This record gives sequence, structure tokens and C-alpha cells, in this order.
Amino acid sequence: MSADFESSMKMAFLEEAVQLLADSEQCFLVLEKDPNDRANIEKLFRLAHNLKGSSRAVGFDNLSHFTHELENLLLPVKKAELSATPALIDLLLKCNDHLGATLEALKENPEAQVDHTSILADMDAYRSNPHPETATEAALEIPQETFGESEQIPEPEEASPEKCAATQSEPQVAPLSPLVSPPPAPDLAATKTVPPAPTPTSATSGPTEDGHADIKKAEESIRVSLDRLEALVNLVGEMVILQSVLRENSSKIEFPLVRNTIHQLGKVTQSVQDLSMSLRMVPLRQTFQKMQRIVRDVSRQLSKQVELGVSGEETEVDKTVLEFLGDPLVHLVRNAVDHGIETPEQRKNAGKPEKGRIELKAYHRSGNLMIEVVDDGGGINADRLRIKAFEKGILKPGQNISDDEARNLIFHPGFSTKEQVSDISGRGVGMDVVKTQIEKLQGEIAIQTVIGKGTRFTLRLPLTLAILEGMVMRCASERFVVPLAHVHETVRINREEITFATGLGQVLLLRGESIPLYHLSDLMKIVPGVMPGKGQALAPTQAALAARPPEPSAVIVRLLDHPFAVHVDEIMGQNQVVVKKLGSELAHLKTFSGGTILGDGRPSLILELIELVRANGKSTRTRRPEQVEPKVA
Repeated sequence: MSADFESSMKMAFLEEAVQLLADSEQCFLVLEKDPNDRANIEKLFRLAHNLKGSSRAVGFDNLSHFTHELENLLLPVKKAELSATPALIDLLLKCNDHLGATLEALKENPEAQVDHTSILADMDAYRSNPHPETATEAALEIPQETFGESEQIPEPEEASPEKCAATQSEPQVAPLSPLVSPPPAPDLAATKTVPPAPTPTSATSGPTEDGHADIKKAEESIRVSLDRLEALVNLVGEMVILQSVLRENSSKIEFPLVRNTIHQLGKVTQSVQDLSMSLRMVPLRQTFQKMQRIVRDVSRQLSKQVELGVSGEETEVDKTVLEFLGDPLVHLVRNAVDHGIETPEQRKNAGKPEKGRIELKAYHRSGNLMIEVVDDGGGINADRLRIKAFEKGILKPGQNISDDEARNLIFHPGFSTKEQVSDISGRGVGMDVVKTQIEKLQGEIAIQTVIGKGTRFTLRLPLTLAILEGMVMRCASERFVVPLAHVHETVRINREEITFATGLGQVLLLRGESIPLYHLSDLMKIVPGVMPGKGQALAPTQAALAARPPEPSAVIVRLLDHPFAVHVDEIMGQNQVVVKKLGSELAHLKTFSGGTILGDGRPSLILELIELVRANGKSTRTRRPEQVEPKVA
């Protein structure tokens, strides 16, 4: 056996072993809830035996020996000689974490010899006393997180066991009171039975109407390098741009056959684009399933009783978005257990069930990914947040803020209502991380809460960061793109609808509502007739574009608590655009999320209007109403 072949065999095993451990962790959690689930127990032994045999086959004898000891620990459970107590589940999960660390060490150095002495001693101690009064604290240790001082549970790659997967239900937003609906007995959530997928070698057959056997083979899959996939998506993006150029200029072509071919090529290009983008889409299952472990460990450490209900775990999202989503969800779920759910005594005194409930939901809405983290805890007390904000100097004496503004204080860096710092919370880092990460994903987070009933955090995120539906707008000779998800509506404006308020600047009167009005030319510092920043005269085509009669329109943005309007010269339409990363000289600017190439081959910046308004502040509100020409009917 050559060294290269042996190395490739070991790497292939390590990749598969990560999935085996993820499946095992989910089955351990199911075992705790249903110790008599024989199918689950049998699956655990299959996973352990597979891991032991495969590791020995590729030469990882050290790993194989430890997995053999794990099998011995599980054997009394399989024989019904020992029940799956919380203490045993703690130890099994600790063994699973140890195996995960072992795999990481072997990935770094295939010749590494991991020391199993400590964990084997814990296993021996359990065999000597399988019925301890309380679980060992060591089993509840929560490893360090990737952000600052906060902590989180190690993230498995993916898990999809037949009986261990969380359930899927229809994506519906529950009414706020109560925030969490009572779970149907005896399951945690409404279940949808899914038959187990056939193995790659299996096939089912049956007679058809013509008497012939109908053979259906299981869907096969292959592993593809992520770098190759990214390269494919980039090339498809370039093809889409070229197709847009052809489409924009097809009207100038005299030959009907060529025009028809361009039209058909557009359809094929769109299909190729959709297919290539679907290759990047992965289900939320792997991210959602790890929350089961987090809820279990954190609730046991806090001596709380909490169950987690999951729906929409098959909802798909771009892999790039998913990579940034894990940490915010960890913080939100841990925060719900720590701050949201009360102790059993408090819940009992409030007339609630002693066991609290957290629901994690995902669904698609209007081209966005929506995720909800809902708890039936005590809610967020705005008055308490105000007091803490005054104590920490975040608010000045006499400064008044609304309840919504007070609740958003939890996202302020360093803000926490905890009196003492613990292993779980108190440093004021977690929720700040949540907001930062969500904003990096061009998303938003909203809070709904009812005192004594619970709290709902709603995340709105784009499905992908590679392609977006954008609104193209013109300001002088320049064209810009705004993500369509950020636009609530567009309106034509008249002089009568604009007023000037002292201290506020221009205000647009929209159906009885006063909305601050900004001008894109002010925000982007564009001087009509001059190229921005160059002071050069416009090219003839650009000058003609700038000389077109303006159509005063406004884009209404309602992503924040306080909506605003942005005046533009012309709304030019909606296009699906390919997002291109900006160069190093512009990448640090929050006001631009990227660039794109429009149908005529010219580049255009993709604007983040909220960041653009924040960056300019009140200095942009300088124009008087009479400076805006009314739309002529």
C-alpha cells in the first residue's frame, strides 16, 4: 500500500467519522428521553461498531481501542441490565466530545497518539458506581467559544439519524400571547414521519401497468471540493453578466434568429444559475440539531427543566450564510435558557409548568430566511434594562427612551443584567456578537416580548450572499443597486408632500405618517454633471443620461424602528444581480455590500442605505422642499 493511498484512506475515514459522531450525539439525547427505544439503542451500537472497525482498518488502533471501551460501556444498556440515567448520558456525551477532539488531533497529525487515561478513568468510576446521586460537574463543562470571553458547545459537522432528527412543521408565526404554544403529547412538536432512506446498494421494484418491473435506485452522491464549487459559481456568475449584456443589446440586432437564440440562451443561463446556486444550499439540520445538546447541558448546569422544539430544520440556506449563523443561534438559545426560562420554583409560583419550553423555527418568506427563537419564560422587563443602563452610564440622567429602545439595549457592547459573571453569561458579550454577525449577513433581528409570557427573537437573513434581487436606481449619471429585501415600497413625491421641520430637516408626508427624507446625491456626495471625486466632465453618453428629466421618486426603508425615505432621480427597475466583492480599498466601508455589473457592462455599487444614512447623520438633511421639483402628471 503506497503512502499516498494510505493517507487518502485515513482522511476519508476522518471525514466520515465526524458524521458518525454527530449521529451518535443525537442518539444519546434521544436515549435520555426514551431509554426503551430499542431501534435507537441498536443504531448506537451500529455507529460505535462502524467507528471501531473502520478506525482499525485504516490504522488508527488508538482510536479503535477507545471505541471498544465505549461499546463495553453501552453493552449493559443494550442488554437492559442498566438504565440510561442522566449521569450515564453525561458520561456518554463526554466520551463523544473526547472522540471529536481525537479526530481533530488526527486531522492535524495522523500519527498522533491521544491520551485516553482521564476519560477511561471516568468510565471505570462509573462502572464501579453506576447510580451516583448527582451527575459529575466535569460532564457539564462548556468549552470556550470562538467569540471573546463567551462559551459554547463544540459544533458537530452534521447529524441526520432517522429517529434522532428534530421534527419539521409548517412555517407559521405563532401569536405573541402565549409566545410558545403548548407541546402536543407526547412529542416535542408536531411530527412528520419520514421513511428511512435506502442504502446506496438497495433498490425497490414493483410491477407497472405494462407488467415490467419498475426499478428505483437510491440517489447517489459524490464529494466535491468546496474550492471547485466556488469556482463554478463564480464562472456561472460571469456567464450571467455576459447574458445580461446580450439581452440589453438584443434589440439592436436585425436578425430574428440571433435575437431568438439570445432569448433561449437566457433561459438556459437562468437554469444553470439556479442549479449552481442550489449546490451551495444546505439544510439547517446540522445547526439546529446541535442546539439540543446546548439546551440540555446549559439547563442542567442551571438546574432548570427545559425542552426544545424544532421545526423547519430542512429549510435550506447558502453554506456561506450558514457558517456565520451558528454562533448567533448558540448565543440566542443559551440566553433563552439562562435569562428567559425561569427556575422550576418560579414557574410553579407563576402557575406555569415546571418545565420550560424553547422553540426554534425556520422558514422562507419573501426570498429571505426567517428564524425564530421563542421561549415561554418571564419576558424582557424594559424598566429593569433602563435601570441597568443608567447604572452602567449607557443612559444619561433624565434621558428617556421607549420600551422598544430599552429592549434593544441588550445588544449594547458590555451590557448585561447579571449581577455576577458565570460560566454561561454576565460579561455582556453574547448579544452584541449576535447583532454584529446578523448585520454582517445583511440581515436584521427583532424582539417581541410579553412580561410573564415569554420572548421571541426573529432573524431575517438573505438566502444567499452571491446573488440578490436588486432595485436599480439613478442619481445624476450614476446608477446604484439596493437589495430588494431592504425596500419596503417606492413612491413618487410631490412638493406638497414635503415639509421642513426644525432640527429634523426634510420630512416626507406619506399617508399621514411623517418620515425623514434624505437625498441620495447628498448621501453619496454626487455633484450633477461631474464625475464623483474626479472633477472631470461627463462623457457624452453619461451627460445625456444626466440630462434626462428627473422623475422624483423615493425609496421607503422600514428595516429599523424609525423608517426613512431616500430621494432618487429615477427608479430604473429590478434585476437579479451577481454580487462581486469589493477591492481592499473599499472592503472596509459598511455603506457598500459589494458591486455588480449591469446589463450594459458598466459596474455599479450595491448600497446599504441604513449604513449610508448612519454615516452621514443629520448633515444630509439640508435641502428645502422647494428644491424638489414635483412630478408632472
